[in-house]
Amino acid sequence: MTDNEYSKTRKAAADALIYWAKTGMRQFTMRDAVNDYLEASGANRPSIGGEETILAHRKIATSRLTIDCIYALTRSELTKIDRELEAIANDLPKESNGLKR
Repeated sequence: MTDNEYSKTRKAAADALIYWAKTGMRQFTMRDAVNDYLEASGANRPSIGGEETILAHRKIATSRLTIDCIYALTRSELTKIDRELEAIANDLPKESNGLKR
């Protein structure tokens, strides 16, 4: 994946989060965009730490998305996406590049 494709994936996830936080609509679209970003960022790749490392990488990546959204959201909307992103980050993929749960 090129840097341009990665940037587009990250922007799509941030835009979907902002839209969902403001309207409450398209939650599944937002979750798909966030999961696409997590995959593109490499957060789902297994490494020495196994599931714990994947979980930590997913939390770091979702924190980056929160930062990308700060400019457009109110405090209550940010709290809403914080809760949702925490749930998404903790929802590890069933199989992540060969790591089976």
